[in-house]
Amino acid sequence: MGNIRVNNYFRGRNLQILFRLFQLLILLPAQLLTVSSERSATQVVPKFLPTPTNVTVHKGELAVLRCHIRNLGPKLVIWRKAQDESPLTIDRMTFSPEKEISINFKKLSEMDSMWELLIKNVQSSHAGVYACQISATEIYSHYVTLHVIDEPPDWQPELVVKGTEYVEQFSDIHLTCNATGVEKAPDDIDWFFQGNRIHATNPKWQNRLQILKKKPIPGRSIISELIIQGSTTKDQGNYVCRSSDLYFRSVQVHVLNAEKPPIKPRGSGSERSAHSSDHPSSAPHLTSFHKFVILLVIILAIR
Repeated sequence: MGNIRVNNYFRGRNLQILFRLFQLLILLPAQLLTVSSERSATQVVPKFLPTPTNVTVHKGELAVLRCHIRNLGPKLVIWRKAQDESPLTIDRMTFSPEKEISINFKKLSEMDSMWELLIKNVQSSHAGVYACQISATEIYSHYVTLHVIDEPPDWQPELVVKGTEYVEQFSDIHLTCNATGVEKAPDDIDWFFQGNRIHATNPKWQNRLQILKKKPIPGRSIISELIIQGSTTKDQGNYVCRSSDLYFRSVQVHVLNAEKPPIKPRGSGSERSAHSSDHPSSAPHLTSFHKFVILLVIILAIR
C-alpha cells in the first residue's frame, strides 16, 4: 500500500513538472507575443460570455462543460479541475490520462469561440468544480460545477408512431416510428401492412417505397421513417412498426378517394371564344338602334 502511495505521489509530481515545463515552453512565448502586441496597439481584454455554471448529469451519461470566450486572440485556453494544478486540456490538446475526457473547439465568429470539456461515461469521481482559464499576463477564470447523480437515468422502453392517418389519393403516406430501449436501443425496426412485412422487393411497393433510419441518441433510441409515394386506395389499412425487442404499435391509414380535377380545355380563353363565334347559335344579333340607323340610311338614299 505504501509503494502505491509513493508511486501516485511521484506520478502527480511528474505531471506538475511537465505542466510547468509546458508553461515555460508554450505559454511564456504566447504571453511575450501578447505583451508585444499590447504595446503596439490598444489592449483587447478577453471576456467570458454567459454559459451554464451548474451542470447535472446521471452516472454513465455525457457531461458537457461549456466555456464561451470573446476576444481570445493568441492566448491559450486551459481546462482543469479547480482543486488540481495539473491541466486536463491545453488549447486543443488533451493532457488527462483518462480517455473519457476530451476537448471540443468551435469557432463561432471572428471574435467568439466555444471550448467544451467533454466527459464521457461520467462517474461520481468526476463531480466537482472545473475551471476554464485563459493564460495571459493576468489569469482569467470561468468556473463550472458538475453534479453527478449516482443512479443511471430511468429509461423506459417506448415505441411511438406518428404520421399521416388521412391522405388524399396520389399523395404520399409518411409514418415515423421512434423506439427507445431500457439498456440500449433496439437493433432494428420493421414495418408491416395488413399483417405482412413491407419489403422494397415486393411489386406492390416497388419504385415508390422509402425506409429511412437514424439514431438521434446513440445507443438509446432509433427512428425509422416509412414513405410511400403516390398512394392509392389499395394502400389504406393497418400499418404496424415493430422493434427488434418485439414491442409494436399500429396506426390506421385512410386514403381519401378525391375526385380528379376537371381536364383543362386546350388553348387559351381567346381561342375558345374565337372557336365559339363560328357556331351558328352564337351569330351576332342586330339591336333596335342598328335597325333604326339602317332604315334612316335607306330613306335618305331614296330621297
